[in-house]
Amino acid sequence: MTGRGTGRSAFLLFGLLLGLPLPLWGEEVPVRFEHVQRTRWGESVYLLGDAPQLGGGDLARARRMVPGANGRWELTVSLPAGLRYRHSFWVRSNDPDRLADPSNGVLAGAERSDVVPGAAVPRSHRLRYTSGWAAPRLRYLFAPGEARDVFFRRIGPGRAPGEWRWEAEASTLLGELAFLPHDGTGSVDRPPDGGFYRTRAVSSELEDGRLRAASTAPGRGRVVRVDGWWSRHTGNARSIFIYLPPGYDRDGRRYPVLYMHDGQNLFGPDALFGGWRVGETCDRLIAEGAIEPFIVVGVANTPSRMQEYVPEADGGEASHYARFLREELKPWIDRSLRTRPGARDTGVCGSSLGGLVSLYLAWEHPDTFGRVASLSGSFWLRGWVQALERSPARPRLRIWLDSGSAGASHDSLEDTFYVRDLLLRKGYVLAGSLEHEVDHGAGHSEPYWRARLGRVFRFLFPPR
Repeated sequence: MTGRGTGRSAFLLFGLLLGLPLPLWGEEVPVRFEHVQRTRWGESVYLLGDAPQLGGGDLARARRMVPGANGRWELTVSLPAGLRYRHSFWVRSNDPDRLADPSNGVLAGAERSDVVPGAAVPRSHRLRYTSGWAAPRLRYLFAPGEARDVFFRRIGPGRAPGEWRWEAEASTLLGELAFLPHDGTGSVDRPPDGGFYRTRAVSSELEDGRLRAASTAPGRGRVVRVDGWWSRHTGNARSIFIYLPPGYDRDGRRYPVLYMHDGQNLFGPDALFGGWRVGETCDRLIAEGAIEPFIVVGVANTPSRMQEYVPEADGGEASHYARFLREELKPWIDRSLRTRPGARDTGVCGSSLGGLVSLYLAWEHPDTFGRVASLSGSFWLRGWVQALERSPARPRLRIWLDSGSAGASHDSLEDTFYVRDLLLRKGYVLAGSLEHEVDHGAGHSEPYWRARLGRVFRFLFPPR
């Protein structure tokens, strides 16, 4: 559907920039926004709305639109049916140092309100809470900009005198429960980041600031290391690090798999450059019910990293690395572990050159990799990107792109936008089959990638 100069849309998930279809609660609609606006060099038109897919009212998170001929700008965003939303268009400077500046923007026309056709379906959540408050209440977001309160009911004693266990139910249109317990007199229980607690689980428990899905038993995954894995396609050996999620050793189920590059950087606080802490992030998100449990295969790099991660169009030998993953490592993983081996359940993820080769692998081999995440991808290498521009779309892929905005190259911010726009012109839809994020002020290093990893995993492997 199309809205000329206004767009028609609705809001999917509060605080979630992930945009994955959720048939449990409603239909998503690709909404096309168009606006005609003359701009100067270094400026673009940005789309801003109260739905998080449209920036959540934060101008720093507004969506840059795709330029066309004669001053026409357009963007298609996946939004859910049935909810009211507001949106507007802004002319902003593309200066990376000003993207987070709320004064960087001039409103282009009036703000508009609209509704995506179709019926939104509320989803019920049950929350159990341990507290010493006399009459705690649950404040939650029912819809964009609409907060509601309900009282908890006491269901039993707590862990000590004066403490009780409480339970409340809330029905929301947002697909996840975004909430804050409070005592009704000004005291609020907030998470460490100061925002909202968020859960997509139908039933959750909150105790001492720790939130977990009620159906998830506490536990930690484990990492298995295999050294000396030899490949005839790359002609070298490397270590393989395998994260098995909590429950793998006892539940008998099969799991999706994410292949990640630079494997020696992924696990443990003693990993190179501070590490990505992949296991800790997975354990936390699984406990919260925020993701489907999955296996991570960390593929260590070698002294040939540059050749292996760079496509032939840019002077590298990535096709040999691809054959190693597809013909040697993945078949061994699928034989050795309880995996779901199909492309729709197999992802690939990396940063920098690893981000470039991740998109390369998925685009060139969609029969193997159906989900892909590129963090700070080295898209300044334009040989393969130009080949991508000429190639037909791969509609089955689910793609995450991101970058920071700091450093000498601004973390390849504009190069990532260039690839984003290529994919959008090929029919990918923001907040649907494609997600793109700018991490304002972030540079090109592990601490920034580690901080974004939870959002990446939520996008790639949402709970079933």
